[in-house]
Amino acid sequence: MTRRAEGAFGLFAVGITVLLLCGLTLVAQDNSSPKVTVRHASSSGLSAPLRELAKVPPPPLYRLQPGRIQLQSQRRPSGVVMDAVEQGAAGGSNFSIGVNGSALGSGFTGFTPGANYPDDNIAVGGSSPAQIVQVVNNSLMVFDKSLNPQLPAPVTIAALLGEIGGACASGTPIGHPIAQYDRNGGRWLIAENVVTAQPYVGTACIGVSQTSDATGNYNAYIFPLGNGYPDLPKWGTMTTGFFQSNDNFGADGETFQGPYECAYDRVAMESGLAATQECFPLSTNDFALLPADMDSAQPPPSGQDEFLFSLWDSSDLALYSFHTDFINPANAFITGNNGSQLFPVPAFTPACNGQYLGSCVPQPSPPPTPLLDVLGDRLLYRVAYMNDVPPTVPTTALPPHFQHWLVMHDVTASGGNTAERWYEFFASFRKPIQVTSIGLLQSGTFAPDSNNYRWSGSIARDKNGDILMGYSESSTTAFPSIYITGRTPADPSGTMEPELQVVAGTGAYLGVFDRNANRWGDYTSMRLDPADNCTLWYTNEYYTRSGIFNWSTQINSACFAGCGKCGSEK
Repeated sequence: MTRRAEGAFGLFAVGITVLLLCGLTLVAQDNSSPKVTVRHASSSGLSAPLRELAKVPPPPLYRLQPGRIQLQSQRRPSGVVMDAVEQGAAGGSNFSIGVNGSALGSGFTGFTPGANYPDDNIAVGGSSPAQIVQVVNNSLMVFDKSLNPQLPAPVTIAALLGEIGGACASGTPIGHPIAQYDRNGGRWLIAENVVTAQPYVGTACIGVSQTSDATGNYNAYIFPLGNGYPDLPKWGTMTTGFFQSNDNFGADGETFQGPYECAYDRVAMESGLAATQECFPLSTNDFALLPADMDSAQPPPSGQDEFLFSLWDSSDLALYSFHTDFINPANAFITGNNGSQLFPVPAFTPACNGQYLGSCVPQPSPPPTPLLDVLGDRLLYRVAYMNDVPPTVPTTALPPHFQHWLVMHDVTASGGNTAERWYEFFASFRKPIQVTSIGLLQSGTFAPDSNNYRWSGSIARDKNGDILMGYSESSTTAFPSIYITGRTPADPSGTMEPELQVVAGTGAYLGVFDRNANRWGDYTSMRLDPADNCTLWYTNEYYTRSGIFNWSTQINSACFAGCGKCGSEK
């Protein structure tokens, strides 16, 4: 549905109205903070330089099939609902693709896929040096911003994070590694969880670079996560800490115990000092939280807590706040437990015909190809955070919206195909805020046709408020491929412009794993380049030939005409 564009004053008025009418619903559930668990790193040390580890022959390849733990299906809707914010493509094409090339995957020199899907993600650094770190389910590579490899060979996650021994050397990786670049301190974070054999005990293995050079040494830390299988970890960086969200499936790996939310002492870890974690268990009604991840040059107002988001049901998100205190940990707390802070959003029909989970994305035949799984029960990585207001700007020059959070997930469109639902949340306060100060600025469901299925997306924006969204796209006549779409602030509210193809897939995924769910992958990654705050980088997977364990990945940059030339550094 196309909606009328608003002027600056109109958007401000709409935003305030939404804040008042569609703000948080504080439901009659437990909002008391669970008890904090404070742990010191069980071990820490300094890795060899990543560039030297890349010269060492890799250890024997393990065949990783991540995501085998049961999925938590949230509250199902009563039936199909009308999506009031569904829309096709609108406006012109104000964005373009810049750098575009293959990355870790089948055919990449020195690399063999060791998982049935990559869970590929990237972190993008500044200009000194200009680097990109891509992580997949068993390896990492450092590229420059022309996508030239900066290591002699890919490095396994185990080779880096297992250097200091302990559980990170002897445990079993669960997959789902994450790479982050913290522009607060100019450091890289690479993390993966491991477990013991049953009964499962989880451990977080974390490497933080000593400098802004991703090919150098890393301060390596081992942090216990307690009994259970800490699945689907997601990370966010903020001034107040590194934030990790896990879904704990218990010592048997089957029984969902609720999310396990942890914060780590960012400042200490970037300095290679002794560090602590502060963790909170949430109720079994909560699920798959995503911490906000800072993209802007300007951090949140001093003293503001971290905000986390999750998908609650077909008309609500759940919001949480995490207060850290690494000096006096007893002062740490988390709010939003047991869905006690719900935020109404335009109603939608969950992906896969209202089932949240399931295999419903078609691929071309012959040969007989399975329907691909969609993880419609959760938000998609990442929650991108931007603060548009430097502290020195006079009050008279302030824009109407200061802080922004971008969130997205998969839904079913009116044509029965899957589509991408996205939200832009905002807050118009210069001082630290609470979750009750967050409003919904705009939202949309991108479904420009009824034949193509869009899923597994990621979203971010540049310094001018231009938004870019990347995703997978497939149909009965087109193999899974990579696309992007975007919008400028001048476009009608809730709309995206016509999509661009990044790379065309020429093969299908033929595997059937994870209890007959044909998992395409758990996440992709859209990132803002901190060197110019204009260029946006995206990575996703595709197949050049049908099969399993033979996926490829792509990295591309894109930018908007009003912000700058793709890849330029300002």
